Amino acid sequence: MLAKLLMGAAALAMAPGAGAQEALPDPAAVVVPDLSGSADPAVVDNGWKYFFYHRAGTSFAEAHADLADCYRFLTPAGWGNVALPRFVPWVERPAGQRYDTNNQAGLVGLAIGGMIEGTLSRRDRQSKMRRCMEPRGYTRYGVAEEIWESVADMPPAKGIAVQAKIASGPTWGGKEPVK
Repeated sequence: MLAKLLMGAAALAMAPGAGAQEALPDPAAVVVPDLSGSADPAVVDNGWKYFFYHRAGTSFAEAHADLADCYRFLTPAGWGNVALPRFVPWVERPAGQRYDTNNQAGLVGLAIGGMIEGTLSRRDRQSKMRRCMEPRGYTRYGVAEEIWESVADMPPAKGIAVQAKIASGPTWGGKEPVK
């Protein structure tokens, strides 16, 4: 029990915005990807899957604070459900590693799970961010998959800054928000 409490405290301490306040990045120094192609009908149709937030009249500082607060609900790297290693040899067990003994799916189930793991991870991340950002009055606007992935793969501090600049800037593409 104590170990779980310590792990939870460590996860919270690693979350962006935890502990001492970080200096707000200079919005002029934050580089936003080109969102002009986001009005493409294929991108709009896929907007439920890949999107950024926007709220009219929001300052960079407000958007940054909201996104940093919501990022704390995402699992920090190194914590949570880590699925590695995928293969466990039957003849030996490496010291210090624990494996999921509750696997009811077998080898085929693990293979299928490996194929859809990326999709499930993205949906989990987007669901957590939606539940946090939308009640704050932010609207989702679809973007191209490559743009979303490039920002999602950034370190948290940089990704928050880029998304805050997008959320506080002008709308893009002139298209309708994602419903």
